[in-house]
Amino acid sequence: MAVSIEDTRAPDALPCLEVLVGTYEEFNLGFRLTKNPEGGLSFVPSFTNHSHCGSIRSVATCKQFLASGSTDESIRLFNLKTRSEYGFLQQHNGTITCLDFFQQSFLFSGSDDGNVCVWNTRTWNCEKTLKAHEGGVTAISIHPSGKLALTVGKDRAMKTWNLIKGRTAYVTNIKAVADSVKWSPEGTVWAVSINNVVNIYEVKSAGIKHTIDFKTRVNFVLFLNEDTLLIGGEGPNIVTHSISQRKLLSQFKAHERRVKAAAITKLNTLEEPHLVTVSNDGFIKLWQILDINEEPVLVTQVDSTCRITCLSLWTEKSSNLSTQKDVKPLNIQSHNSSGVSVELSSPDKNDTLKLKSLLKRKIGNKAVIVKTTSGPFIAEPIKIRDDKRPRLTFTE
Repeated sequence: MAVSIEDTRAPDALPCLEVLVGTYEEFNLGFRLTKNPEGGLSFVPSFTNHSHCGSIRSVATCKQFLASGSTDESIRLFNLKTRSEYGFLQQHNGTITCLDFFQQSFLFSGSDDGNVCVWNTRTWNCEKTLKAHEGGVTAISIHPSGKLALTVGKDRAMKTWNLIKGRTAYVTNIKAVADSVKWSPEGTVWAVSINNVVNIYEVKSAGIKHTIDFKTRVNFVLFLNEDTLLIGGEGPNIVTHSISQRKLLSQFKAHERRVKAAAITKLNTLEEPHLVTVSNDGFIKLWQILDINEEPVLVTQVDSTCRITCLSLWTEKSSNLSTQKDVKPLNIQSHNSSGVSVELSSPDKNDTLKLKSLLKRKIGNKAVIVKTTSGPFIAEPIKIRDDKRPRLTFTE
């Protein structure tokens, strides 16, 4: 069993860590990690935004930007420092299935239209369109060097891309539709998940080094290091697996339902790594990894009350986020370019009591409640971009 939250204490210095999730209900949500009065850690809602008109499939962060891709075929950009909408990118003709930043220079986006677009984060121009996979791109991963990329798609192929020349280096027939692909931190191996199987490839031989049978469908694969994997899927458990030892090191029950995504972070340089997990049960959880052979310690959790589909982390070294203005709680409607609106209304008394007990946060008269199909939650919205200002749209 995981150690209870009451047994954990916050480190002396915390970065400005924010957990950013996309949801089936079309919302982007943010939760900031803060110290609570008891000396521990808590997640508090930091923003919500409803710019998409379809469920969100992927989110990624870089510098001060959050990018989110949706079934509405657009990529929305948000400035996390100014807490404002930045614009949108319109290049694909299908659901945005995957997003991946390389350092702070480029954003790679994959879509059901079969293309991978390479966006320059300075100008947000589409520098290159790669004709990747027939039927759609399911996942993309950039090599740590930035010289190579891996893509998998519905054409049952895995492609290695030479990013210097902008063309395919070679194609591997994997005889199935892969769900994910992930490079290791140093780029010596990579993992490809197909249904309930994870294949580990090595660069030296370009062949399969090890195969892991996860028993249930795999939703994500994370590398703790070059030899250690974290795997989660349709079940509630997350397993730790050693590649060199070819065996299971440990496993633990992370959520009540399937685990949709996870990410590794460090709260400071001296701390052990921490694991953030999300599930379609709505919960976001922070775990401290003390030893790879043992179950991690549950540090804190929060219920987003939405069905979470994807996850990204944003860390700012200095806590210099701009102060947000109070939001008027009287039937404010925020519109976006797609014509979809979300109503922010005065909090109902019952909703306020429910959220107060759920999030352990004081709710004043000016608090804003957003009601979704999964229930209400506190919202401190990102500022709506002024419609008089030009939006970023790029098309061929």
